[in-house]
Amino acid sequence: MGQESTSLPRLTSFSTRNAPRGDEVDYWRQIRREAYVSVRTDPVGAGFGGEIRLGQYADFRLSTKRARAEEVRRSRSDIAQAHDEQDYLYFLFQTRGTLLVEQAGRAALASPGSLVIYDSASPFALRARDYYEQVVLELPADDAFARVGASRSNYLLAKTFDCDGAVGAVAAFFKSLARSQAGDPVGAHRLEPQASALGASLVDLLSPARPRVDAPDALRRSEALTFMRTHLADPDLDAESIADGLHLSRRTLFRLFEETGESVMGRLRTLRLERARLVLRTQPDKPISAITLETGFSGPVQFYRAFRTTVGMTPGEYRELAALEAAPTEIDQDPVHE
Repeated sequence: MGQESTSLPRLTSFSTRNAPRGDEVDYWRQIRREAYVSVRTDPVGAGFGGEIRLGQYADFRLSTKRARAEEVRRSRSDIAQAHDEQDYLYFLFQTRGTLLVEQAGRAALASPGSLVIYDSASPFALRARDYYEQVVLELPADDAFARVGASRSNYLLAKTFDCDGAVGAVAAFFKSLARSQAGDPVGAHRLEPQASALGASLVDLLSPARPRVDAPDALRRSEALTFMRTHLADPDLDAESIADGLHLSRRTLFRLFEETGESVMGRLRTLRLERARLVLRTQPDKPISAITLETGFSGPVQFYRAFRTTVGMTPGEYRELAALEAAPTEIDQDPVHE
């Protein structure tokens, strides 16, 4: 995630029905790692089954998840050993059954018609005692808070929010998009910019009146990031052209990013490598030469050098490792039976 897309969302369906008999749980663990973040999960009772239908967009992921009873845990050790590119907020719109979410010293019950949020950066536990269904919106945490000019905090985590009023309207939008994205990918792609803004708006709608970061700076930084993502493939993109495109002075642009501890060009390099990792994972047949052009590197030597320095392996090695971790990835459209 993290770049503005110029192509249709990538849609994938996973189901334990594809797993060899007896391997359903291991297959489900692989599914979860691919669709969300690495966790430890165990079924509760016999006959486990689950399904995830995932839409991957430039700045968010949206999925429907159905599963039988399970217990999920992500510990500090799991977080330390993970290779996540950034932290994510997960918005759970519960549509059937219940799920207990524990994080930040709190516990919240997600029931039909409610919303519960958790953060991949902190330990959490998810517990379902019976079959459940939900729509899951995944947003990069820092970007979601910055977009609305809010300070990142644990206030929203593991609390049950009613989906009424403005929150209900946003929830209805994402539930509808999750249902329709496979059948109308072109329409889903056209709604992508609005969906990103609506997702971030949940942070603003659910946060209390509290001290915030300088909203103008946060919003201008978010605009700068959007500009970078839009022009990511331009190898000549530099601080001067970014500042010109935003009608800012270079001094102002530099100050916006100095507050984050990262330079403008350092952030641009990070966005390009994030995009490269995403394409390597999700488009296994795309030539690396094409990825070099798509991500704005001036040539293959520069791309390989930057990738290996940051990731610790070549793009080809990263793609092979991602394929091994994601397998099997057969698509199955049959729903999970209760």
